[in-house]
Amino acid sequence: MKPVLKTQKLVLPQVQRYLPWAKRSLFILGFSLITLGVNELSVLAQTRQPTNAEIKRLRQELEQQIRRTKNNNVGAGYLQDRRTQVEKKTRESFVRAWSKTEPGLAPFMGIWSGYENSEHIYPSNTKGKVCIVSTAEDYGSFKTGILSNGLIKTNGGEVLFKEGNYYLGSAFLKNGRFVSNNSEIPLRSPRPIEPLNRLLEYISEASEKNQISQQFKAAGCASSLPNSSANTQPQNKNVSKMNNQELSR
Repeated sequence: MKPVLKTQKLVLPQVQRYLPWAKRSLFILGFSLITLGVNELSVLAQTRQPTNAEIKRLRQELEQQIRRTKNNNVGAGYLQDRRTQVEKKTRESFVRAWSKTEPGLAPFMGIWSGYENSEHIYPSNTKGKVCIVSTAEDYGSFKTGILSNGLIKTNGGEVLFKEGNYYLGSAFLKNGRFVSNNSEIPLRSPRPIEPLNRLLEYISEASEKNQISQQFKAAGCASSLPNSSANTQPQNKNVSKMNNQELSR
């Protein structure tokens, strides 16, 4: 039997003492890598766009909701087109002007109103982007969107789609599946957008106003015609009055 060297007697306990620490470190490293992979998959799932089959289903669900609302005596009144000719022509001119540079996004621009909520879709000086201010019952929030497969995909994971030229549908991802997010009264009858300072009058919280204003400017949002030096668009007083009435419902 070979004699055990003195140095071997000293090294072996040291190795045994650090072995549990090494195992624990490898376990933590492996767990971290798994968590990172799961998080990346989650992010990808939340940012994916709907498939053609999902888009078809979402449109069918919106159409069904529109039919149900039309068949309701109370709801049918909200779906009536109360826009004036001035409002229609003002928005049409705005969309036509922006269509030269943003043909896919321009048709979405305007104020789409539901019952007590609205989506204000503004152009941006950044190519391929729109700015969206959502308002409901004196509250507001800001997000941006890009064109994706004929839809607007927002940075919050929501998608917006047009149904004809009169209705706007909404959906979001829930448990890996796109589900409809339409209001009780579908968003409809797009009106001309307003300058931001006028829009902020409908929001009560000062902190929300400041945040939206900062985000609006940071994203290069605009309420004017393309290549205009001013970032405001003159509005007919009747247009502003009608928008205010619609939002205050």
